Amino acid sequence: MAPNNSAPEELTDGEILAAVLAGDADQYATIVKRYRRALLNLAYSYLGDAQLAEDAVQEAFLNSFKWLHTYDSRYSFRTWLWRILLNVCHRLREKSKRQPVNTTTLTGGSDDREQTSILETEVPCQALSRLIDGERRDQVLRLLDQLTPIQAEAIRLRFFGEMKFQEIADAQDIGLPAAKARVRNGLLQLAKLIQNTCQELSEEHVR
Repeated sequence: MAPNNSAPEELTDGEILAAVLAGDADQYATIVKRYRRALLNLAYSYLGDAQLAEDAVQEAFLNSFKWLHTYDSRYSFRTWLWRILLNVCHRLREKSKRQPVNTTTLTGGSDDREQTSILETEVPCQALSRLIDGERRDQVLRLLDQLTPIQAEAIRLRFFGEMKFQEIADAQDIGLPAAKARVRNGLLQLAKLIQNTCQELSEEHVR
């Protein structure tokens, strides 16, 4: 096989992982650089602490490197890596005695059924993205804890973890329509919570 002379950042995940498994461990640094920011955002959305998020991401990368030989290349590496991080975050949240969250072992419930009327409803995706990127990020995290665990996880994966709908479906072991429904339902619930919070703040200001 001819050597691949492409720059590391131009290689696919599969090409980088093949090189790592062949003995070029330094190539894994490209994977870390490629996904560190999204994983940090996702970890912070669970843990609410920058240092804990950093620790979680570092542990996830170390675990993924250690167990890379068990990764099945027929499936998405991103999904595999994100699942490792979710398991780390779940353990750290339990350790810190905060409210535990369900992870990728969740089974189906009423949110798994596609609801056409909700899927066709416009939801405040852009508004949520602005809140996440702005000064109200921590407020959004507190409101996420008021959603059902499966809705909250879907929102975290989509907006903090930057996952596609199919990747969310794979991470949660559900179908694509159910993944879309979870995100949409979660967004609608979150929009109501934000509206109620704004109304409460407005009423307190009037008093």
